[in-house]
Amino acid sequence: MEKGVEIAFQISSGNGDIVLVKAMADIVGNEFRNELDLQWRVFHVTLGEEKYFRILYAGPHVGKLHPHNEKKIRERFDNLSHQNYDQVMHEYQALKKQDNILTQQIQEIKEEYDLWEDRFWAYF
Repeated sequence: MEKGVEIAFQISSGNGDIVLVKAMADIVGNEFRNELDLQWRVFHVTLGEEKYFRILYAGPHVGKLHPHNEKKIRERFDNLSHQNYDQVMHEYQALKKQDNILTQQIQEIKEEYDLWEDRFWAYF
């Protein structure tokens, strides 16, 4: 995948978290898929004792050379994050009724701290 937009966040615990994250990622991905030739991946990351989600949106028209497209993706995702669970799921179910949607599975990955990438080491 080309460089693109990375959205990383942690959610408060709840039973619907994984379903909600998948729905939000798929809604945004499908909304911009044709316009921006967009692909996306969803990760549930374990880093030490912490867990968080990372969503990567990529394509030839997304990235630092296209800041307006990056802004549109981030704003749409942010808009969804301010809706309640039922609103997002209602929108997702309506989207799933369409024939040509794409969905992505959440991939579990484990990362380890890399102290050499810590800003502290940049001073040496």
